[in-house]
Amino acid sequence: MLRIFAKHFYLYMSYEIDQIKLSERIIAIAKKVSITAGLYIFLTFIIVLVIYSFGLIAVIGSPDELIKMSNQKNLDQFMVANATPLLILNTVVTIALHYFLGGIYGMIKKVETQPYATLGNAFGTIFSKEGLKVLNVIILLQLITTTASYFLDFAGFALVGLGISILLQFLTYFTIPAIYIDGLSIRKSIDLSVKTVNQKPAFLFFFIAFAYFLSFIGILFFGLGIILTLPLNYIVAYSLYTHIKEQV
Repeated sequence: MLRIFAKHFYLYMSYEIDQIKLSERIIAIAKKVSITAGLYIFLTFIIVLVIYSFGLIAVIGSPDELIKMSNQKNLDQFMVANATPLLILNTVVTIALHYFLGGIYGMIKKVETQPYATLGNAFGTIFSKEGLKVLNVIILLQLITTTASYFLDFAGFALVGLGISILLQFLTYFTIPAIYIDGLSIRKSIDLSVKTVNQKPAFLFFFIAFAYFLSFIGILFFGLGIILTLPLNYIVAYSLYTHIKEQV
């Protein structure tokens, strides 16, 4: 059954976006999951901050050395001398952040059949077999974008590196939802995502960009509002994927 679905979805896919129906689905999911997802995001930020703090102390050597970084000259020297370790640390932290935030898909999937979701649904999702696939995808994409950005920035083409990063994220937008929702393999989920995006690239780009804009409005409220608005990105991705899938 899954093989038949995948064959048609990959090769013969043609879909239309019912914006009213899609908007209704996004709003319905947001009402059920936003508060709990916001709490999960808050916990995720704490976990990632702890990881980053330990990593930074490991690079610096000791907490006492961290105090010396308040001096701009010392900070500049430290950044130059430890550019590679800091790049590795930032890459690891970014991977951890994206991995943990993916748990929101588990919460969304839960409220599709139940009145509410719990934090356990999120953690159960990321520590599942599908979660391991997603972690591999995140690591792969992050290594590609980080490596490309590093060398292009070194060559003086920083904007090109940024463009490649945005394009890669856009083309693989449905990869993680495909894994968490349908349990597809890494290769099939990436293939699905690229083909889906290429069907309606202009509409999807502006729709997704608008969703990102709305989600990051929370930064304006002393940065704390993003805890409640960030789930919108995952709700939109989930809703778009399931909306398209229903037409196949």
